[in-house]
Amino acid sequence: MSAIRILQLYPNELGVAGDRGNVLALSTRLERAGLDVEVTAYGVGDSLPESADLVVVGNGPLSAMRNVHDDLLAIAPTLLAWAADGVPVFAYGSGAELLGREITLLDGTTLAGIGLFPFSAERVTQRKVGYVVSQTAPGEIIGFEDNASFWHLHDGAQPFGTVLEGGGNGSGNGEGVLADSSIATQIGGPVLPLNPVLTDSLLSAVATRAGVEYAVGPAHSDLDRYADEARRVILAHAKHVFSRI
Repeated sequence: MSAIRILQLYPNELGVAGDRGNVLALSTRLERAGLDVEVTAYGVGDSLPESADLVVVGNGPLSAMRNVHDDLLAIAPTLLAWAADGVPVFAYGSGAELLGREITLLDGTTLAGIGLFPFSAERVTQRKVGYVVSQTAPGEIIGFEDNASFWHLHDGAQPFGTVLEGGGNGSGNGEGVLADSSIATQIGGPVLPLNPVLTDSLLSAVATRAGVEYAVGPAHSDLDRYADEARRVILAHAKHVFSRI
């Protein structure tokens, strides 16, 4: 059996908000299910692997987005082809915005996305900082939001979840956006270690596509216990709004 291949895009630039924790949660749960894992970090100017089973991209400042933008546009055809072929993409924060259609900056200029996700981002002066709780198809997802972006979903696009606490996309009660098997979200934390139900949902889809079985067992129990304890603390303070961090 070949290894499950996880590709993390631009970890040095778009990996400032616990995004390596998301990759670690994925690889650790796969390994504890008895599956081999191969994690590849892709940076500006690198060569993409021939294929991937899951693509992960994280968050970073505007300067980092600009630094990777040209390179991302160059590899966009491959990423779009993978996504069209059913390879899931898990994208958080500004990395997700680069995979959307367009980002409108505070000065009115725009930064083109690659169009993998059906939304456009708008940078605003109002910052959302605090805990967030969202109801999604896999289950209740919790974490932390710290952003100054509104996400405008395009016609027909489906949000990732429904916000119960927090700001979400900035208008209405949606949070994130779906594109077939791919997920874009503004929930950090990092979100995957905090929400095993989401991680397992992603990995089940990845494993099914790869023709292997992913099953949670006793080896995952301590990971789930740590997540449960952290979730209880967050849920107890979910209504708290932070003025600064």
